[in-house]
Amino acid sequence: MSSDPAATLRHRTTAVMSTVAAAATAAAQAQPSPLIPGTGQAEAVAHAAEQMASKIPPHHTLTSLSITHVQFAQDDILSKLFAFVTLSPLAIMCAYVAIVITSRDLKPAVMLVGQVANEAVNLVLKRLVKQARPTEYLGDGYGMPSSHSQFMAYFATYVIFLMYRRTAISEPYIPPIVSGLVVLWSALVVYSRVHLYYHTWQQVVAGTICGFLFAVIYYHIANGFLRSKGLFDWIVEHPLARQLYIRDTHSLHNLAKFDWDMWQQFKDTARAKDE
Repeated sequence: MSSDPAATLRHRTTAVMSTVAAAATAAAQAQPSPLIPGTGQAEAVAHAAEQMASKIPPHHTLTSLSITHVQFAQDDILSKLFAFVTLSPLAIMCAYVAIVITSRDLKPAVMLVGQVANEAVNLVLKRLVKQARPTEYLGDGYGMPSSHSQFMAYFATYVIFLMYRRTAISEPYIPPIVSGLVVLWSALVVYSRVHLYYHTWQQVVAGTICGFLFAVIYYHIANGFLRSKGLFDWIVEHPLARQLYIRDTHSLHNLAKFDWDMWQQFKDTARAKDE
C-alpha cells in the first residue's frame, strides 16, 4: 500500500464510487427507472413525441363531422339541451340499423332506404340552391334546405303513415299518441337548428316541407306501386332471402300481437311435449 495519504484517499474514493455505481445498476435492473431529464431514455421519448407532433396537421387545416360536432353557448342551458336534441338523426340511424338487423323485416328496411334517398335529395338541393348558413363558423356546407329538418320531417311523416295503417283498427289509441310524440320530437330538432344558429327559419321550413313531400311520394311509390308489382314478394321468395330468414310484415296490422301469438303457440307446444 502506498504511503502517500493523497493516493490512499483517491484509492478509497474510487472504490466507494465503484460500489455505489454497482448498487445503482443492480437497482435499475430490478425495477424501471424514472424518466430523468438528460438520460438516454428520456431523450428517446422526447424525440418520439417530437416526431409525432410533427405529423399532426395544423389546427386551421382540421375540421370535424358536422353530425357529431355541435357547438353551443355555455351560459345557455337550453343551448346545451338542444345540442343533444339536434343529434337525434344520428340516434335514429343507429336504431334503423339495429331494427333491420334484428328483425330481418323488409318494412323497416324500405323505410331506411327512403331515409337515405331523402338525404341524397337534400344534398342535391343544397348544391343547386347554394345558400349559405347564417354563420361562417357553425356547420359546413350550404344551409338551404336544412338536412336535419328534412330528415326529421321524412321520419315523422313515414311513422305516422305506418301507425295509422297498422294499428288504427286494433288499437285506436296508439296512432295519435305516437304521432303526437314523433311530431313534437321533430319540432324540437327543427327548432334546435335555429336556436343553435346553424340555420335560418327559412332553411328549416324548407327542409321540413321537402322531407314531408318526399315521404308522401316515396311511401306511395314503395308501398303502393312497387308492392303491387310484386317486387317485395319476389325479394322474400329469393333463395338468399329465404336463407337469411327475410320477412315482410307489411300486411300485418298488429305485429306485436302477431309475435306474441306465435310465442304463445310455441310455449304451449313446448309445454305439451314436456308433459
